[in-house]
Amino acid sequence: MGGQIVALLASTSRETLLMSRKQSSIDATMKNIQRYLEDLNRFELLPQSPAKVLENIRTTTSLEEAATNSELVIESITEDIDAKKKIFKRLDQITGHDALLTSNTSGFPITKLAQGTQYPERIVGSHFIQPAHIVPLVEVVKGDKTSDETVQRSSNIWRAMGKSPLVVNIDIPGFILDRIQQAMVREAVFLLAQGVAKTEDIDLAITLGLAPRLTISGPLEQRDINGIDVNYRTAKHLWKQLGGWKVPLNFLERKVKRGELGLNYGKGYYDWTGKDPAKIRRARDEALIQCLREVAKRRPTGDQKAIRAL
Repeated sequence: MGGQIVALLASTSRETLLMSRKQSSIDATMKNIQRYLEDLNRFELLPQSPAKVLENIRTTTSLEEAATNSELVIESITEDIDAKKKIFKRLDQITGHDALLTSNTSGFPITKLAQGTQYPERIVGSHFIQPAHIVPLVEVVKGDKTSDETVQRSSNIWRAMGKSPLVVNIDIPGFILDRIQQAMVREAVFLLAQGVAKTEDIDLAITLGLAPRLTISGPLEQRDINGIDVNYRTAKHLWKQLGGWKVPLNFLERKVKRGELGLNYGKGYYDWTGKDPAKIRRARDEALIQCLREVAKRRPTGDQKAIRAL
């Protein structure tokens, strides 16, 4: 996801520095960035040519070189809280005090990432949604010591880049999107583990059943439309029956131990043997762009600003 964020920043700002500890990682990321830019350009979603955007990117293996004079720093390393805390402590020391320090973590509390820093008020979450260069939403997560000014500044930056910021006021684990997503995935894995339905049919329940409606109105608005009293009568008996965490987590653990880790490994919930991961992801990205464009046409006029980049 780091490369996707760099593609966004480089296409909408003066200069973007990509930093990784290994040159091999930088080389692989730059190759992905070029592909992301070409995809966006093919759909006329870049303000300038891919070549011009690439000129805005500098790379380095030095954290100091990348961050010292930066106005905005986005951390997007592996989900290891100790590693993230170490980076933020270092960033707090080497950057100017007015620089925004943000994390793309999907679940670690921003408050914990800011522990040990001298200026925790300028540390904020900027959680992108995969794929980050396409999906218009960014969660702006406020830690216990994050200032209102920091939240406002970061929100303004994402709006200027064509994104729609969603402010998370309480630093709850998983924030908003991942909590809702993981609740759905947990139940889907529970149904699969119990043999209620096949993988393909469980996915169809979402893609053809829920997803079309969710592009127009969220789950809470939909309950208003259908009637909260109706939902209450269903929820009163069904919520108590929804899958807990032990069965689906044990099922998932067994898949990990077998090496069934998904697309890159040839097998996950589906069999991906002989499939090209890059082609599959590119096809997914293009379909998502087309879908979001159609959503923009169907949503009420006042809501189209959320997807104006598309």
